[in-house]
Amino acid sequence: MYFSDNYNFIKYPIGNETIPGLRNAQIGAIHAIASYFTIEKKNPGIVVMPTGSGKTAVLMMSPYILRSKKVLVVTPSRMVREQIFEDFSNLNTLIKAEVVPKKMAKPVVIELQHLYDSSYEQTCLEADVIVATPQGANSILENKTVEFDLVLIDEAHHSPARTWQQILISTIGARQILFTATPFRMDRKEIKGNLIFKYSLALAYQDEIFGEITYIPIDKDLENKDVLIARKAEEIFLADKAQGYKHCIMVRTDTKDKAKQLEKLYSSETSLRLRRIDSSMSNAIAKQFIRKLKKGEIDGIICVDMLGEGFDFPNLKIAAIHVAHRSLANTLQFIGRFARTNAINVGAAKFIAMNDEDLIIENKKLYASDAIWQDIIVDISESKIRREAENKEYIEEYQQTSDKKATLSNFSLYGVRPNCHAKIYRVKDFNINNDLPKSCNLEIEPYVNKKENTIVAVAKGLSTPKWLDSDLIKNEEHLLYIVHYQKETKLLFIYSQIKSEAMYESIVESFTSRYEKIPRYDMNRVLAGLNDFDIFNSGMLNRYNESGESYKISAGSDVSQTIDRSTGRMYSPGHVFCKANLKDSEITIGYSSGSKMWSSAYLSLQEYIKWCDNNGRKIVNSKLKVQTGTNYDFLPMPQKLQKYEDNIFLVDFDGKTYSSDPLIELKDKKQAIRFITDLSMNINSIQSDIVNISVKYGEIEEVISCDLKGKCSTNQDIFYVWQGRDKISLCEYFNENPIIMRTTDDSVIQGSEVLRGDSNAIVYDDSNIVGIDWKEKYGTNIEIEVNDSTYHPIGKSIQKSLQEILQKNFNYKYIIYDHSKGEIADYIAVEIKDNNMIVSLFHVKSKKGEQFNSSMNDLYEVVGQAVKSTIWLKSKQTLLQKMKSRRSSKHCKFLKGEFRKFSKEIKSPNLIFKGIIVIVQPAISKSIEMPLKYQQVLASANYYIGQSGKVSKLVIYGSV
Repeated sequence: MYFSDNYNFIKYPIGNETIPGLRNAQIGAIHAIASYFTIEKKNPGIVVMPTGSGKTAVLMMSPYILRSKKVLVVTPSRMVREQIFEDFSNLNTLIKAEVVPKKMAKPVVIELQHLYDSSYEQTCLEADVIVATPQGANSILENKTVEFDLVLIDEAHHSPARTWQQILISTIGARQILFTATPFRMDRKEIKGNLIFKYSLALAYQDEIFGEITYIPIDKDLENKDVLIARKAEEIFLADKAQGYKHCIMVRTDTKDKAKQLEKLYSSETSLRLRRIDSSMSNAIAKQFIRKLKKGEIDGIICVDMLGEGFDFPNLKIAAIHVAHRSLANTLQFIGRFARTNAINVGAAKFIAMNDEDLIIENKKLYASDAIWQDIIVDISESKIRREAENKEYIEEYQQTSDKKATLSNFSLYGVRPNCHAKIYRVKDFNINNDLPKSCNLEIEPYVNKKENTIVAVAKGLSTPKWLDSDLIKNEEHLLYIVHYQKETKLLFIYSQIKSEAMYESIVESFTSRYEKIPRYDMNRVLAGLNDFDIFNSGMLNRYNESGESYKISAGSDVSQTIDRSTGRMYSPGHVFCKANLKDSEITIGYSSGSKMWSSAYLSLQEYIKWCDNNGRKIVNSKLKVQTGTNYDFLPMPQKLQKYEDNIFLVDFDGKTYSSDPLIELKDKKQAIRFITDLSMNINSIQSDIVNISVKYGEIEEVISCDLKGKCSTNQDIFYVWQGRDKISLCEYFNENPIIMRTTDDSVIQGSEVLRGDSNAIVYDDSNIVGIDWKEKYGTNIEIEVNDSTYHPIGKSIQKSLQEILQKNFNYKYIIYDHSKGEIADYIAVEIKDNNMIVSLFHVKSKKGEQFNSSMNDLYEVVGQAVKSTIWLKSKQTLLQKMKSRRSSKHCKFLKGEFRKFSKEIKSPNLIFKGIIVIVQPAISKSIEMPLKYQQVLASANYYIGQSGKVSKLVIYGSV
C-alpha cells in the first residue's frame, strides 16, 4: 500500500519566484480532487489547467491524497509516456517543489513499452503505477489480471475517442481523473465527467505562469510565403540570442512532405541549424534530436505535430508557422508550448505567420495583422471553457420522467447539436407534463427540463432508400424533436426533422389548447438589430398573380440588387435568408411566411434554446424596426389586419392551391369527386370583423365565415378536401391555406395580414367597355344567361347571342364552348395573327338588378370568375392541360376547329402566347351614370388582370 503508507509525507508548500513550492493552480486542483472524491463514487472528475501550469505535479500527487492502491496513467504519445514514467519514478517534480522529501521511498513505476503479455505480468502485479499509451492500457485491461482503483488520463480531450472510451468503460469501478488544458474537441464530442476544477488562462497570465506572446505577421505574398517566414524566424532568433535569451525555434507545418521541403529551404535560405522530426523516424533518432535541442547543439526543429501535447521544453520561444492549426484546441495547445515561463533567460514568445485574415478561429481573425494575441487567446479560451462548463451544468437539468431510461448506446444530450430551425406558434397555455403525439414514434423516454420549459425526444423513423422504387426495404433513422416554450413571450418553438404541417400541428396540439402561427410582419423582426446584410436567397409573393408567377425565388450573391421600386409595387416578402453581422460576429438568419425561422448554424442544445429565446423576444417586440440597408427594403411588409373594409370585391384561393389542386367531395357523396378549384367563391356579406363567403359547386352551397385572424368556420361542413389519404373539412383546408381577398384600393388580405397597395394606380376608364344592343340587334333576353330545358326553355339567352357574335368573327380560328361547373370560361376564342396566338376567355352572367349599373351582385360573381381565370393563361402548357382535363369529362366542346389541330398549333414555338379576358354582363351600361362603387370594382378588375402577366387586357361586353 505504497500511497497510503506515504500519505503523511505529502506537504502543500506555497511557492513563488524565489521559494520552491506549489503554484496557486496546483494547490487549488489537488484540493478540488480530494474534495470531489470524498463524495463522488461514480463519475470521472475533470481538471482543467492551461498548458504549463503544473498539471503533471497534480497528476503525481493525486494517488497520495486519494491513498490509491494501483494507478494507471494514460498518455497520448510514447514521448509523453517516457517523460511521465521518468518523473514518476524519481518524483523529481514533487521533490523540487518540496511536496515530498528527497529520501522518501519512490513508487514502483512500470512503463508499458509494448502491448501487455506474460512478460509483464509479474512486474505489473508488483507495480504501484503503470504508465501506458491507450493501446497499451487497453491490452492490460483486456487481460483482467491487474486491477486499478485510480485511472489518470493525461490530455483528456482525447477521451471521447473510441480507444480512450474503452479504457474508461473497462475501469468503471475505479476513480477516474481527466486532465486537460482544453476541455473541448474539434468534433464536439463530449468529455464525459464532472468539471471539478477550472484554472483559467487569465489567471495563468496573472500568476505569470504564462509569459507574453507576440504575433509577428508577414505581409501576404503567397509565392514567397515560406521564404519570408524563414528569414523572419532567423532574424528574430539572432536578435533574441544577442539579448542573451536562450531561445529555440519550432517550425510548424502540416505534412511530412512539406516538412522535408522546409528542411531544405531553411538550410539554403538561413543560417539556422534545424532538424526535422516526424513519425517516419525511429524513437531513438527523435530523442537524439531533442537532446541536441536541449543542449543547444541545434537551434530548433521542424515538425508536424510530433512535439505537441505534453512536451515540456520552456526554451521553445519562437514559432515559425508555415501552416496554422484550424481548431481552437490545437492552437491553444501549440501556443502553450511557447508561453511557459519556468526557465532561465527566456523572454516573450513570438509567433511568425502569414497575415491571413481569412483564417477564423472561434469567429476571431487570429492571424490578422492587427491581432493582439495576448487579449484574443485569453478571451477565446475563457469564453470557450466557460461555455463548456455552462453546457455541462445545463444538460444536467434535463431528466427522464419515468423508469423507461435511455436505451441508445452512449447517447447523451451533450452531443445533441440541432441545425437552427424552428416552427413558431403563439399559444395561450403550455402543459409540459403532456406527451408528444404517438405519430412521433419515440424511441426513448423524453428528456424534460421544467426550468427551461423544454422537452427533447429521440424517435425512430423508417424511410425508403432513394435508390429503391418500392417500400420493401426501410432505412432506420433516428429523428430529433425539441419543444420549447418561452414563458415571457408565450411563444412555442418546435424543432422537428419531419417538417410537415400535420406533424407540427399534432405536436403543438399536444401541449396547448389554443395556438396561432406568427404573421410575416412579426417574423420579419428576427432581422432587427443586425447590420451589413448580404441577402443570398429571397422569395417574393406576387400581389396580383397567385395564379401565374405567384412566388419568385432569387438566389446568389446579394440578390437584393435585383429588387427596385417597381418590384416593390408587384411583390411582397415571402421568405428571406441572409448573412449579417451581430455584435461583430457573422451570422446567418432566415424566416418565412410559414411561421418558421432558421440559420445555417449547428448549435449545442443550450445555445439552440438561447437562439430561440433571443429571436422570440424580437418577434414580439412591436417597437423594433427592420432596415436591411439594401434594396430588399423596397418590398412592402404586410400589416396586422385590424378590420375588414367594405371594399373587398374578390375572394380567391391561395396560390399553392392552384399549383397543387386537391380533390373535394360532398359530405353526402352524391356528387362525383372534383377538384377544389371547381368551386366558385363569392362574397356574401362584409362586417368589420367577419367576412361571409359563399362557396358553391353548381347549386350546392356552403357559407363560411372568416375572422380577423384568418380563421374560417361554418356550421354546415358540406365540402371535404382530400390530403393524401386523409380527409379534412373545407374550413380546415382554408385555415392551412388562407383565402386571398382583394380590395378596390389595391390591398391584398390573407390570413391576419393586409398588404397595402397603391390606390392611386387604380383609375376607372370606360374605354374597355363595348356597348351592345342586345335586344334590338340580337333579340336577347339579358336576364337569361343560358338556355336550358328546366329553367329557360324559351327566349334567346346571352350565351346564344354571344355564340352568334363569335361565329360571325372570321378572325377566330377556334371557338370552344365550356360552360359548366369548373369551367375555364363559357367560351374560348382563339385568333392566330402575326405570329401571335391570342386566346380570349369569355365569362357570361345575366342581368339580375332592376336597373342597369344598379346591382353589385351583377358584378361580383363575373368579375371574380374573370380575375381567377388568369390562371389558365399562365402558359400554353397550363391551358392545354386544363382543356385536356375538361375534355375527358365531356366538356370543352369545339364549335369551330378541331382539338387535334389546336393541340398541335398551341405547341408551336413560333407562336407568341397572349391572353384577353372578356366579361359579358349586359347589366353594365356605358351610357348610363355609373355609381362610384361600380367604377371601383371594374377599375380594380382591370388593374389586377393587367398586372397578371400573360393577359394583355380586360374587355367588357356591356349594353349601350
